[in-house]
Order: sequence, then C-alpha cells, then structure tokens
Amino acid sequence: EMAGRRQCSVELISRDGKHVCGLQRTGGSRWCMLHLALVAGVLSLLTQCVSSASNHKFPEGLNLYCKQRSCYDVLELEESATGPQIKKAYRKMSLKYHPDKSDADDAQAVFMVIATAYEVLSDEKMRKTYNDFLAHPERHVWEHYGHFYGAYYAPKSDLRLVIAGILVVLSALQYTIFTTRRKQLTQVILAQNKSQMFIKKRVVELGGDKLNLRKDRDFGMWKALEQEATGEVLKKALVDGSRLSDSIGLLDLLLMRILLLPLDLVKVVFFQVRWVVKFRLLGQELGPDEQVYITCQVLKCIEVEWEAKEEDERLDLLQQELWLPQKRQEWEDDRALEREEQRRERVQSAQYKRYKRFIKKQ
Repeated sequence: EMAGRRQCSVELISRDGKHVCGLQRTGGSRWCMLHLALVAGVLSLLTQCVSSASNHKFPEGLNLYCKQRSCYDVLELEESATGPQIKKAYRKMSLKYHPDKSDADDAQAVFMVIATAYEVLSDEKMRKTYNDFLAHPERHVWEHYGHFYGAYYAPKSDLRLVIAGILVVLSALQYTIFTTRRKQLTQVILAQNKSQMFIKKRVVELGGDKLNLRKDRDFGMWKALEQEATGEVLKKALVDGSRLSDSIGLLDLLLMRILLLPLDLVKVVFFQVRWVVKFRLLGQELGPDEQVYITCQVLKCIEVEWEAKEEDERLDLLQQELWLPQKRQEWEDDRALEREEQRRERVQSAQYKRYKRFIKKQ
C-alpha cells in the first residue's frame, strides 16, 4: 500500500505443488489476512449458492404447476407415464383424498394439489411445457412464466370447430338483420302515397272494381288482388341489389357462401374461358343472354336491377345494340350531352342562383 508501510502479495501455486498460496507480509499483516479471509468467505458463499441452485429443482417463489413439488410425484408416477396411467392414478388418489371421502383436516388442500397435477399432466401442451420446465430449471423465471401461460391459455377446442361456430353465429345474425331491415323498408315503401295509389289503380285494372266488397267471397278476391299489386310494388323496389319481395335463402347466408366459394370460382373461370374462346377466338355472334350481359355491363347494373326495369325500357335498350363498340360509343356520347344539358339547366335555374347569392353573403 501507500508509503510502503503495508505490502502484501499472494502467490498462487498449482495444486500439485508444495503449497497452494504463499503470503509475503511486511508491516500490516493483519490487514492482508483480513482481506484474504473476506475473499475466501465470499467465494465459499457463492459456491454454496450455486450448489444449492443446481440441486434445487424448483426455484423459490415460482408459483407454477405443482409449486415446490413434482406433479409426477404427486400422482406417484414416472415421467414416462402414459395418458391412461395418469387418468388411473388420478382416480385412485381422488378416491383416497377427496374431501367427501377423507376425514383429514388438510384433505381439501391435498385434493387441490392432486387436481392441479392431473390438469398439468393430462393436457398434452401443458405436459410438454412442464417437462421442459423440469429439464431446464436454470432458465429465467419470466421465461418459465411465459411458457406456462402460453400453454395454459392455448385454445382447448379444435380450431375448425371454433371457426364453424363463429360462422354459424354470424349467419344467424345476418339472417336476423336482413329480415328485420326488409320488414322495416317494406312498411316505409308501402306507406308512401305513390305506392298506395299504384296499388289501388292496379287492383282496378285487374278487375277489382267489379267486385262487391260486402260479400265475403268478393272481399277475399279483393284482398288477393291487393296482395298481387303489393308484390309488384316490392318487386320494383331494390335494396342492396335485391328485390324487397325476395326473402333471404339458405344459399345467401355467409356460411353457405363460404362453403360454395370454390364452386363460384370455378364458374367464374369457366365463364371467362368460354367467353374468350367462343367470341374472341372463334368470332361467334353474341346470343340473347350475352347481349343482356354486355348491356348490363354498359349500364353498370346487376341482373336483378335489369329485371326490375319495365319491359318496354329493356326492349328499347336492347334495340340500341350496346354490345357493338360503335353503338356503345354513340350511347355514351349521348349520355354525356344529356348530363351537360342538365348541368346547364341546373346552373341557370332560379334556385341555383339563390344558392350562389347565399354563399356569397356568407
């Protein structure tokens, strides 16, 4: 040390030599001996800790699985025990230590430990995690906790059954929402004056004015004609691409659409291949169905919307031959001119001018 008052050095010699360490002391040998004793004590303590940790299979404070006991020892089993052996051991010990069959004061606690051991070893994922815990007790405590809760909260049911159950619930919800919404929209549409006037006019056209409503038979015929006219009104009303008169079918549900998805894909591919081969490569003329299909593509409407149109309107559109490129271009130019004229009329209208003056004042 400082000023050469105290000097000490420790000389380490190999274990096969004459001595393990040599100590040279000059002034203040007590301090050197004290330092050496402190270092030896610390090394001894560390050695005991490491030895106890390696011999102790379950770390202190790790409240997992069967706590400080082996789940195999609780059920008196070997680590190579099979599933039937685990179940047999659990039944045997539960009959012995069940609180209803045992008079011991700690029967409840003992039975809980047995039930926990069976829960750990009977589940395949949990048992695999537990065996890993036994094989590697030196891992960090949070790693053990992560593996434990990962296996504990893992899905216990077949994933396919879970997905099927979810689809069934969603399909039932879809059906309920569909029917409720259609019922509300039907009431709203039929309550309109325009719909009521159409129904009365249609009933008269069908011969309802010749009926005597005082007679039960004629009154029943009147109701039948009124129902028919109401159906015609609902057929013309489209919501989300379908008629209000149509009820939701089994094939419209989400579950069935997913099941039939491969078939739908095959139909789409077949239609596209057939169209290319028949009309582009071979150059054949379009049939009535293909003409309607191209017309709907130009109008950007679906099949249900096409069928909801009046027959005269459909015939007029088909006579324009919109499936021909030249006729289609002419029709699109006419629609563009109509939209421009409508825009000009709207701009020149008194209502639009009042709106512009109001905006300027703001």
